[in-house]
Amino acid sequence: MKRITLNFIVDFVSFIVFVGLAFTGFIIRYILPPGTGGLGRELSGGRGREEIQYFLSMTRFQWGDIHFVLSIVFIALIVIHIILHFGWIKGYFKSMFGVSQKCKSD
Repeated sequence: MKRITLNFIVDFVSFIVFVGLAFTGFIIRYILPPGTGGLGRELSGGRGREEIQYFLSMTRFQWGDIHFVLSIVFIALIVIHIILHFGWIKGYFKSMFGVSQKCKSD
């Protein structure tokens, strides 16, 4: 597989996983009630124990598990991204700190 194709796949999957993280984070924070009291918060309004306890047939804890797995996958993808771009990172730091390659004398 060409390096550019691998970069594209890693970056595209990272973006999809990041969107999933944002989506599950939004659900955990605003849709499902916090704690065991079911009082809700902010967007859900806190209507007592009859508050939403399931979203798309999953509880807050199941959404939390998905959020956790997505975060581990995202971290792994970011590490792969950094490895694939390590040459560029190294070159950037060298230029940033004024380290230049030795010029050959004629």
